[in-house]
Parts: sequence; C-alpha cells; structure tokens
Amino acid sequence: MDESSLLETTAEIAVAFAGFISIFLVLVTRDGRFPPGDSLSIRAIVLGSVIPVFFCAVPLVLHSLGASAATLWRISSGIVVLAGVAISAYLAHRQLETPSAERTPGVEQLIGWSLSTLAILCSLSNLLAWPWAPSGGLYLLAVWLVVATAGFNFVALIFRKVL
Repeated sequence: MDESSLLETTAEIAVAFAGFISIFLVLVTRDGRFPPGDSLSIRAIVLGSVIPVFFCAVPLVLHSLGASAATLWRISSGIVVLAGVAISAYLAHRQLETPSAERTPGVEQLIGWSLSTLAILCSLSNLLAWPWAPSGGLYLLAVWLVVATAGFNFVALIFRKVL
C-alpha cells in the first residue's frame, strides 16, 4: 500500500493539530466555558481534528487484514460517509438548538458546511467508484477536507474572539 506513509503523516498532523487546539482552548477560556455558539465551533474543531486519526487508521487495519486495494478504499470511504453524516446531523441539531443571536455568522457556517459536504461527497464517490475506481488519493482528499473544516473553524474562532 503506497498511501500508508501519507495516512500516517496525516494522522500525525491531525494529532498535532488537536493538541495545539486543546492548549489554545485551555488558555483562552476565562470562566471555564464558551457561549453556546462558540461551543458548537469548538465541537466541530475537536471532531474535525480527532476523527481523521481514526479515518487514517481504518485503511491501515484493513490492509493488515488482507483487503485488496479497491475493497480497502470502498470500505474506508463507506465509514467516512457514515461518520460524516452522523457528525453532520449531530452538529446541525446542536446548531438548531443554539439561539439565533448566539450563532456564528452565516458566511462562516456556509464555508464550514461546504467543506464538510465536500468531504462526504468525495468519500461517497469513492465508495460508489464514480467516476473512477476507488483510490487512496480521493480518500486522503476527504480526510484532509475534514481537517480543513476543523482548521477553518479554528481560524474563524480566533478572529471572532481573540483578535
């Protein structure tokens, strides 16, 4: 599997990003909690930086179990689709529970949801083998889009609260 080093590197970057975010969040909290609108962004940041580690481990485990390349990427992509839909549903539910005055600005929501949707669509096309055969490149693109979603929410939170 040629993509194993890329998966390991992606997992290492996601872990480093999650660690950096956790240190930042501890230093920024003043009274121990964020407003509901910010806590939703924080949930998206934490999920988007921790879940890619799991996404990187799945293909490596399947490979060690002897799965062929096409099967490996299809199963892995299916897991990303299921997890992405479940996490998106959870975050959408939490967003609807947040009072409208405390929600993040619409442009930030649009960009964050667009990145998440692109990750799910990349994984879905890899699962369905459309328009090409399932590949590690498309899978890694989906994982990096999840990390990008966390990164975008992080930068938006910094500019909203700190600067």
